[in-house]
Amino acid sequence: MNEKVLLVDDDANLLNALKRHYRKRFDLSIAQGSGAALDFFSNETIVAVAVVDMRMPGMDGLQLLQKIREISPDTVRIMLTGNADQQTAVDAINQGNIFRFFSKPCDPEILAVGIEAGIAQYKLITAEHELLEQTLAGSVKVLIDALAMVDPVSFGRSEKIREWASVVSRHLKLKQPWLLSMAAMLSQLGNITIPPEIMGKMSEGAALSDAEQEIIAGAPGSARDLIADIPRLKPVSDVVYLQHRGFDGSGLPKDGPRGSDIPLEARILRILVDLEAQTHGTYPPSEAFMSLFEREEKYDTKLLSEIRRCLETEKSRDENQEPEETELPVSLLFSGYTLLSDLKLENDRLILGAGSCLSTAHVQKIRAFSKMHKFHEPVKVLLSR
Repeated sequence: MNEKVLLVDDDANLLNALKRHYRKRFDLSIAQGSGAALDFFSNETIVAVAVVDMRMPGMDGLQLLQKIREISPDTVRIMLTGNADQQTAVDAINQGNIFRFFSKPCDPEILAVGIEAGIAQYKLITAEHELLEQTLAGSVKVLIDALAMVDPVSFGRSEKIREWASVVSRHLKLKQPWLLSMAAMLSQLGNITIPPEIMGKMSEGAALSDAEQEIIAGAPGSARDLIADIPRLKPVSDVVYLQHRGFDGSGLPKDGPRGSDIPLEARILRILVDLEAQTHGTYPPSEAFMSLFEREEKYDTKLLSEIRRCLETEKSRDENQEPEETELPVSLLFSGYTLLSDLKLENDRLILGAGSCLSTAHVQKIRAFSKMHKFHEPVKVLLSR
């Protein structure tokens, strides 16, 4: 599939002429004016290269380039202008972060060479992003698999939080959805540093000593330190560290940002983590949201309302689809299946909690256990989601 090129100008004749000229060379769309260009981006169309005229009524080309940079950071930006003064060029480069600058009138072939260079630059940018995300995802997967082995209950929690995070990222159109996704996956990682007996008391709602509370309070910091060792995951480690920080400055860590100074992803994660603690099904019930609204000072309430809206929308959509649920013996469990019931040995030892999405490492662990132990069977699973 060819990369999309968007040409923006207030001159309809010029737009149509260039569209005809480039019809066999580029996948080209045109927008007459800044408003039409922003509408084009609002339709979630992926644009590789945007060629923008400087002088347009209303929002000028420089302002539009800044908007495009915010909406679609990977889009390569090229400016056309009939006013080729030095200050215009400086502003375009510094404020619009443009890739090329052409003076009007511009030979269509010269402009075409610039567009082709922009497409090549876009491919380079997106290829680097994909490589980075794949590399980081592999590193994160190792940590997640370790959590699944050591603490299957916490792993199940992180899986549910990650699924919600994916929904929220899509609905809110986050600029870096991978950041929230990875932070959600790693949100419970610090629990592997908490002794099992303390985790047991927490799950039972038993009173904790001051020393035990101090250990629990240190879990997010431990997770941050583990994650920070992975190159380029510093932003993820910061989000995980601040997941219990209240919007009003309460919570953990005791010293930290408050309000909108807390990273957006950390504010979202705080809400999702607290919702998960009150959820026993696939989606949080209305009572869980009401509980959070009753403590609204601890949350970004505008964000809380948005999250409620998008999760309830997703819940309605899922309820209209026929789930592929079945019960299987342990020997027929494969990666990609989602557990709908706890996976336990006959002695009731929990191996993986309900809600866990089986990875290759999980299946290998199950196969190894099945050689020496018997499981409660069959196991209820979701074949696809």
